[in-house]
Amino acid sequence: MSAQAHDGSVAIVTGGTSGLGKAIALRLAAEGWQVVIAGRDEGRGQAAAAEIGAGAHYVRADATDRADLERLAASARALGPLRGVVASAGTGLKAPLIETCEADFERILRTNLLAPLGLLQAARADLARTGGAAVLVSSDAATLGEAAIGAYSVSKAALNMAGKMLALDLAPQGIRVNIVCPGDIVPGMREMLRPGEQARPPEDYRRWPVPPLGRWGEARDVGAVTAFLLSDDAAFMTGSVVLVDGGSRAGYR
Repeated sequence: MSAQAHDGSVAIVTGGTSGLGKAIALRLAAEGWQVVIAGRDEGRGQAAAAEIGAGAHYVRADATDRADLERLAASARALGPLRGVVASAGTGLKAPLIETCEADFERILRTNLLAPLGLLQAARADLARTGGAAVLVSSDAATLGEAAIGAYSVSKAALNMAGKMLALDLAPQGIRVNIVCPGDIVPGMREMLRPGEQARPPEDYRRWPVPPLGRWGEARDVGAVTAFLLSDDAAFMTGSVVLVDGGSRAGYR
């Protein structure tokens, strides 16, 4: 789809100040969307908006705060017709589920499951008016759980089912909801840490197995699929779970 097809349309990307979210916002801006990126860090948000360039707007918002999500939707609405929503904010913990404390599990569920639901609830009326679409950013760990990141796997599996239910709920209003499941994307999630870690080791990804296609994924791979799912080229897709993993979950080799 050409960039001109989206001139004037607005998309929200939570978690859009870094990683996958920023790559998705970059792709949408390149296709002509006005992009509202949301995140908690003001400095990172302003820097990301400057990098994305024309059509990018930063709104400081916590994706787990319902009042912030309502304010985020209002900010996007003021710019033009809100036609796209991407729930990309996420968090995790490198620990087995049995060793995950209640507070950490609740934090992961609030961010990975309840926040996307809150975003769709805040933007629902706008998307219904514009015939818009939403993409929930999940994980390949939702389709085949990973014991090393147990709570994260559970939260993303729940998100996949929530996305399907939202697709059914919102289809009568003309709103499409799809789920994208990235695989091993270099350099990896900024907020996927081991207990006690403050920052992810920069070479952490080098311990990952290489997918069948012979390379690790890049954030732009996920950006391209997300942009397609928001576009009219995907007009007959809703409730779909799309793996972007280089074939890692295709089967055993």
